[in-house]
Amino acid sequence: MNPETKQHREDQICVVMGTYNGFEFLEEQIESILDQSCHAWNLLIRDDHSSDRTPELLSRYADVAGVTVIQAQQRLGVIQNFNQLLQRACATDCRYVALSDQDDVWDREKLATQLRLMQQLESEQPDQPLLVHSDLEVVDQHLRQIAPSFMKYQGIQHESSDPLQVLLVQNFVTGCTVLVNRRLLELALPIPEETLMHDWWLALCAAALGTIACVETPLIQYRQHGRNEVGAKQFSRFLNPFRNNYYQLWNAGRTVLTQSLEQARALAERVRQFDSTNPHLPMIEEYAQLQQAGSLGRVKKIHQLRIHSQSKLRHQLMLSRLINLPRKRAA
Repeated sequence: MNPETKQHREDQICVVMGTYNGFEFLEEQIESILDQSCHAWNLLIRDDHSSDRTPELLSRYADVAGVTVIQAQQRLGVIQNFNQLLQRACATDCRYVALSDQDDVWDREKLATQLRLMQQLESEQPDQPLLVHSDLEVVDQHLRQIAPSFMKYQGIQHESSDPLQVLLVQNFVTGCTVLVNRRLLELALPIPEETLMHDWWLALCAAALGTIACVETPLIQYRQHGRNEVGAKQFSRFLNPFRNNYYQLWNAGRTVLTQSLEQARALAERVRQFDSTNPHLPMIEEYAQLQQAGSLGRVKKIHQLRIHSQSKLRHQLMLSRLINLPRKRAA
């Protein structure tokens, strides 16, 4: 790519990619970014101390115009890897940041499509923290389609009305689809230790302090290959007793729910820091303190706050886990 074809600096997108032992599919993902129809980008890659041939492959891209490679000397894990990347991006003069996985393939119009929506939102809501995400096509390791829509496959959907009421208990934003503006990045960083996943934290900050919008068209081929950090899991499979240990799944979900309360406490602190009169703050604080109430009191409060999971089954599972959390006394 000729750097002279780049658009104006004020439209610049910093694409951040965290890598770890991703050699097998990494080149295809990088090439799909290099081939974007939108030329207003630079690519920042941080390798989290891989032990495969990923560093060797990345060294070949280190001299490509617009690409910066950071070879880490110790492993931080996916959340802190992206925390480092996002802080590095925020230190530049880019206006937007896009997140990238190491093993997908982007549609050639991915950045251009999201940038148009982002700039439309900015014209309507100047100086507001904004996040744009999209649907994905689920594919196997050879890019053969498994499902045309990741959201339908997962049984999730974008929430355009009161997204925070869902995001406190369930994330519906997939990190590798995300584009954020600088205002959101400045509010969300650094990512706190209580965070369950970096994309969930960005979505929470956007919902509490700004706006989330969705491109419902799939813009990424989301590759499933058995080594995904998170990956796509068809929701209906959880109903199959021959595939699942129900108690193990229920207990894992209870752990996530407990962590979501800690995450909410961190969110409340961040919101107070930037907007102490934010109308969402009471709801965030009350959710964060749910463990201090008795079991029935928690259920009553959830209904009062209208906090809910997507689908009746998810919601009932969430309530059953909430009831069975150990009670905590106020500090």
